[in-house]
Amino acid sequence: MRKTTKTVGVFAAAAVMLAAGLSPAMAATVDTTSTVTGGALSSTVAGATLTGVTLDGSNTKTATGTSSEWSLIDARGTGAVWALTVTATAPTSAAGTVETVARTIPVGSLAITPGTVTAATGSDSATGITADPLAMSGAAQTLVSATIDHKGTYTLTPSFTLAIPAKTYRSNYTDAVGSSTLKPYISTITYTLG
Repeated sequence: MRKTTKTVGVFAAAAVMLAAGLSPAMAATVDTTSTVTGGALSSTVAGATLTGVTLDGSNTKTATGTSSEWSLIDARGTGAVWALTVTATAPTSAAGTVETVARTIPVGSLAITPGTVTAATGSDSATGITADPLAMSGAAQTLVSATIDHKGTYTLTPSFTLAIPAKTYRSNYTDAVGSSTLKPYISTITYTLG
């Protein structure tokens, strides 16, 4: 009789396990998918206000200034090359109501030093990105360029210099000479990222 009780107990335990849904281990394979779409090539750049200078009739004076931080973003996801090109107009002090002749400084007197290019977290390394100092010109010139595999965001903080020869005219006055504000020399700089 004892033997029968043990066998009935084993069958009862097996029935409870099957009723509870416990069965031998099972394996399944599933896929998780995500489509990654490329974004755009874009930039955020800024100008700079340079220091004022006082002419003294001797050597060239230098006006200097630093821009706020720029960002160059390659979100295309292709690894294709890109370059930031630049053109500039000659720095000009616009004509006023009394001084009616605009004054200019040669465009090549304006220079930009891009500074260190830094890769943002998660971007490709900035190694291989070229960013050399450049004297401005009316023709497009490459300021920053990247070879293949420079995807992500890159930052830099450029500085500007304007070499002002001793023979430069002072800035024009807006109205009456000596009693109105001076019109600064302004250069329009155009950047193209492509």
